[in-house]
Amino acid sequence: MEAILPRSPIDFELAHSRLVLKWVLRLKPDADEALRIAAFAHDMKRAVTKITEKDLKDYSKIDAFKKEHALRSAKFICDILKKHGYADGTIGRVKSLVENHECGGDDADVLMDADSLAFFDYNIPSYLKRCGQERAIEKIKFMYKRMSPKAKKLVQSMKFKDAAMKSLVKQSTAPVK
Repeated sequence: MEAILPRSPIDFELAHSRLVLKWVLRLKPDADEALRIAAFAHDMKRAVTKITEKDLKDYSKIDAFKKEHALRSAKFICDILKKHGYADGTIGRVKSLVENHECGGDDADVLMDADSLAFFDYNIPSYLKRCGQERAIEKIKFMYKRMSPKAKKLVQSMKFKDAAMKSLVKQSTAPVK
């Protein structure tokens, strides 16, 4: 999987995958093998299909896009796991986690939080450059809205080096009055 992820059109894909795994282990230090695999490989679809959010013309369709992304990523990962002789139980759990990493549920909540935390921790500058400020603000709001209260507190405690980035995150995550 580590050899496939750099094929993504997104230059930070491997770094993002490593960060998601780091955040999963911080949120759930006893994460089982399936959750660790799902964390590392949850965005495999981009590396295989070369399709990214930038290809989405209408951001109001983000939920359907994300669902398809999750289903395809799960399929690609499960094919790799089968090829390498993983047990059916592990494959089934990875499949469920990856299929639900955009919407959550049980341990998929941990994966969803970790994915969002990695976005805030590292991905915003690249997303801003690729998609522009308007889309970046929509993405920040999307990622923040889906997070648990615990993960939101972690975002609020993050130290953004760039003042403009700090302002953009603060503006995008402020409670609506």
